[in-house]
Amino acid sequence: MSIEFNSKGCVTLQFFDIENPIWSTFSKVMDVIILNFLFIICCIPIITIPASFTALYFTSMRLVSGEITYVYQDFFNSFKTNFKQGLISGMIVFDAGVILGVLTWFSFSIESYLGKVVFVVLDAFYLATITYTYPILAKFTVSIKDLFRNSALMAVANLPFTFLNLGVLFICVIPAYYTLPAKVIMLAFGCATAAVVQSLWFNYIFKKYLDAETLKNKEIFEEESALAKKEKKQTEGMISRNANRRR
Repeated sequence: MSIEFNSKGCVTLQFFDIENPIWSTFSKVMDVIILNFLFIICCIPIITIPASFTALYFTSMRLVSGEITYVYQDFFNSFKTNFKQGLISGMIVFDAGVILGVLTWFSFSIESYLGKVVFVVLDAFYLATITYTYPILAKFTVSIKDLFRNSALMAVANLPFTFLNLGVLFICVIPAYYTLPAKVIMLAFGCATAAVVQSLWFNYIFKKYLDAETLKNKEIFEEESALAKKEKKQTEGMISRNANRRR
């Protein structure tokens, strides 16, 4: 709340100033609640869950970076843009999870020590990979093959943040599985809050790759420009020689 003097010298309280820290914080909290609501609603048809996760992370990263326009607008723009790839990637993630789950259960049922170790490691790697899958899809334009390849590579290359991702995942999933209050929190604002927290380091991680991609694109542009200039000179030279021969 700020205090100002009007033209008559009277004190006025600028409590409803949109730049007031209280209202700014309240606005951000409401954005998170709205985002969580949109995510939960769009997950209900089941097949839309991957696109919903993509839109959740897209909007969360924009919220954290201050690039947000309107929560619902950013959410649904990403939802529509990435629906097809989200659906295909979701089927792959689901099938891989089912296969790993069955094999893990089988290795435990036959009391195979080596099998337990192998599949526990594979399960952890699977979880670590998919924590990057939909944030990457939200941030980059990639093929399905590159989506999973980049997810696995980033999970390994950014291990400290990967452990943080897994930590957030377990903090959200395990309490919500066992207790009703945790379920209510997740339904009210927990999913979006978790995504916003993860977006703090996703923006940092992706900035490195975006800068590298920008530099690579700049180098390619310069090479293509140099090649185009060279071809232009060669073409002008041929035209000039042909003109001299005709003379």
